[in-house]
Amino acid sequence: MTEVIEETEAEIGTGKSGTKVAQVASKAALVGMSMMGSSVAHTEPHVDHGYAPARWTASAISILGFLIGGIAFPFGVWALVAVGGVLQVVAIVANLAMNAAGMGAKTNDAWAAAKAEAKAGRAAKTA
Repeated sequence: MTEVIEETEAEIGTGKSGTKVAQVASKAALVGMSMMGSSVAHTEPHVDHGYAPARWTASAISILGFLIGGIAFPFGVWALVAVGGVLQVVAIVANLAMNAAGMGAKTNDAWAAAKAEAKAGRAAKTA
């Protein structure tokens, strides 16, 4: 991803990206993405992008429950609406259980260590 950003910035600087309007739009897009916190605009690697099995499992169960209940509700199939609601609770329980089993997001200590490591890496690059 870093290579793509560097190539885009190089094209903007050399004028290869087209017209002056396209160059200004590209610069504005990079600034806008950076202000919104987009990982595309950053050149440093991130520690966590939501790659926790607990999050994905809970999300999948919750979406399934929403679809079942949401489709059944207008038709008045109350048993399926209840199943959709129960799946929401199952999603919460699954998330908590998987977090307890170590398949969740990193702890604050792990985040602090990862941030310190990234900061040291950036300092080593600039030095």
